[in-house]
Amino acid sequence: MRPSNNQVAKLPVHQTKAPLQIGESGKKYFNFKVSLETENNLYQVIENFHKIIIVFTSDGHVCYTSPNVTETLGYEVIELEGKSFASFVHNDDVRLFTDYLSTVAKSGNKHQPLEYRIKAKDGSWRWQEISTSVFKDENGNVVYFVGITHDITDRKLTEAALAERILLANFRTAIDNVFSQNHTLQQLMRGCTETMVTHLNAAFARIWTLNKQNNILELQVSSGMYTHIDGPHRFVPVGKFKIGLIAEEAKPHLTNSVQTDPRVGNKEWAKQEGMIAFAGYPLIVEGEILGVIAMFSRQVLSESTFEALRITAHEVAIGIKRKQIEEELRKSEAKYREIAQASQEKAQKLEAALWELQQTQAQLIQTEKMSSLGQLVAGVAHEINNPVNFIYGNITHTREYIEDLLYLVKLYQSHYNPVAPEILDHIYGMDLEFISQDLPKVLNSMHMGAERIRQIVLSLRNFSRLDEDGMKAVDIHEGIDNTLLLLQNRLKAKPGCSEIQVIKEYGNLPNILCHAGQLNQVFMNLLTNAIDALEESVASSQLSVVNSKTTNNPRILIRTELTTENQVMICIADNGMGMAEKVRSQLFDPFFTTKPIGKGTGMGLSISYQIVVKNHQGQLQCISAPGKGAEFIITIPTGDG
Repeated sequence: MRPSNNQVAKLPVHQTKAPLQIGESGKKYFNFKVSLETENNLYQVIENFHKIIIVFTSDGHVCYTSPNVTETLGYEVIELEGKSFASFVHNDDVRLFTDYLSTVAKSGNKHQPLEYRIKAKDGSWRWQEISTSVFKDENGNVVYFVGITHDITDRKLTEAALAERILLANFRTAIDNVFSQNHTLQQLMRGCTETMVTHLNAAFARIWTLNKQNNILELQVSSGMYTHIDGPHRFVPVGKFKIGLIAEEAKPHLTNSVQTDPRVGNKEWAKQEGMIAFAGYPLIVEGEILGVIAMFSRQVLSESTFEALRITAHEVAIGIKRKQIEEELRKSEAKYREIAQASQEKAQKLEAALWELQQTQAQLIQTEKMSSLGQLVAGVAHEINNPVNFIYGNITHTREYIEDLLYLVKLYQSHYNPVAPEILDHIYGMDLEFISQDLPKVLNSMHMGAERIRQIVLSLRNFSRLDEDGMKAVDIHEGIDNTLLLLQNRLKAKPGCSEIQVIKEYGNLPNILCHAGQLNQVFMNLLTNAIDALEESVASSQLSVVNSKTTNNPRILIRTELTTENQVMICIADNGMGMAEKVRSQLFDPFFTTKPIGKGTGMGLSISYQIVVKNHQGQLQCISAPGKGAEFIITIPTGDG
């Protein structure tokens, strides 16, 4: 109910029930009228009400407070009355409070309570919650505000403590997550500073690491309002400025008064940016300074926050040390790996050089042997060729002469009969009739023998091929046949070993561009090895199968075919005892042999491999298994033949 203009309110003052007569003199503070059924009711309500009642004028001056204000804030009532209430409110809350009164004036009593801070007489700040009603005159002008306020400091402190615990718990969780990741050192440090900015509301946070060589702290990461790492703070000498002093003293520097702190050089910057707190910690592991971690904040940092930062600094220091050790280990490992790799490469080079040397040695030996053999064969062939040609050429004349002489003897016998006894005795003694019949046969045999010698000499000359330089188009089959001719004696039956049968399955091949003498050498090596294997198999009764044809006799199958337009394949297979994989895999290694000492040098197949693969860009492979014989397959390009 709105009071009338002629009513005067009587309110208790100074804990007394004496009514305060508010007349014209009181209107300079307030002018309001209240209607109460009885003054006693008012006294009883005010004295027993545990909340503070404050009455403001329209401009915010205190015109009345309940006596219990002394118990809560320490002020006497007289110290508040007539004063602007806003002068007691915290600077950060003044605007909030005045806006609140404006809202109440406009909206009436439909509004939420306001929480604000007010300064107690002892200088401390107390949290209050106020609910306000507005009273207006008949014209709608605000006459006064009546606020009911109570202290919520304990609740706010509890809420703040809980919020801080949650904040720090989230901060610790985020930091732990950073350390749980497999980050590089740079990523780890940046993760920590970004977490400080995000969870601790740091204006910016930075980490420096110590360069021990020049005793300089080097800025590694910066998060928050400053993210660059260049500028005057990039390199900080130990012992200089607040960061350098933290490293030198190995002690943290903590303050909630940045703007007056003697170690903060640029105080104007601190005031301009509203910086309030600073926390800097040395990064130490077992007494070793590794760097400094620091942050600025625009709000006060609690002891709990400082403690959380201390723990974080310790973990960062351990993380940096661990990463440094890991980096040193990586460098050492890389160095040792490099050394090992260099050693391995050197060993491989030495091994390759040794292999090359062995190959060269083998080639030289074989080349020298074949050269000597070729020269010897060529020389022998040349020396034999002349008398053989002489004999071969004269046999014809000799046959003619003998035929003439025999004809002459017959003429004598027909014209001089009877023959003188002495001549007749000689005719019977020498068996002229037999000689007349056998002598032509002897001459024919001599002619065939001379022809055979001529063919052998020709094969020797073709096998050596010393009269040819470079690659020439030749008949591969002729080279194989010449080689077989030279090995004819080894193919014949011997005591304890039947004749080795040679089966030829020649395809229709063009002339092949090749080093004919070298390929003849390959054929000689492969056929000789096949004969050796067959002789050994016969001795141990372990003959096998050649080309799916079972036989009890030693056999060599020679097969040729044109596989593509420019590839020819030559297969030499035997039905010997075969060989194990371990032996087969080493066949083409220099000096590897399974033959007894004195029967093999281990160079034949190695040289053959070089001739086919290196000199003819072909392939030489062996297919064999125990009890399956052995098959050597030569594949070479036909060239321009």
